[in-house]
Amino acid sequence: MASKLSEYVLKIYPPSQYSSIRSEVYRLISDYKRNRYVNVNDRVTVLFEDAATVWFQIEETVFLEGTDDVEVIREAIRTYNPMVPKADELTMTVFIHINNYDELRNLLPRYRGIEGAVDLIIDGKPITAKPIYPEDYAPGALPRSIHYLKASATGLGRMLSEGRDVEVRVRHPMVNRGVKLTAEQLDAIRHSIIGVLWVI
Repeated sequence: MASKLSEYVLKIYPPSQYSSIRSEVYRLISDYKRNRYVNVNDRVTVLFEDAATVWFQIEETVFLEGTDDVEVIREAIRTYNPMVPKADELTMTVFIHINNYDELRNLLPRYRGIEGAVDLIIDGKPITAKPIYPEDYAPGALPRSIHYLKASATGLGRMLSEGRDVEVRVRHPMVNRGVKLTAEQLDAIRHSIIGVLWVI
């Protein structure tokens, strides 16, 4: 399964081609993501991204546009490419689960600042993730339910491969909780696909 997905990830398919593999990709990516999700609490979930999960977002975005236009594809690549981790980087998408309009108005604003309060802790050493798109948090920006973050540090890859105790901690007062990664989650992250470059 992983090898098949790894083959797909090497290129970007225009919608006219992607449509023929879309059902298979859904099955592959669903299985691939399973151990990359970390439930911090009933409101907050973290997804550890890599080139495969970002590739899927690009393909779905372009597919929904419904055009093989090269510029549309290039724009999608430009938008999502910063999320692909390089060596010694780990990318996370933090989801705040909002169930209705009332929560959108009254609960979500209470999570403001969560983008600066997510740590990856490896054997007691904290590495604070930072927003990939800092412009999303400019003055006057609306509260967000999805946050794209990246943790980076010299030797992070080695630390992850050798680490025995890896935790995701959210220090925001609405959460204030850490979750230790399971062996399956840690193995999935250690086998992340990184450094893919798509050229159209």
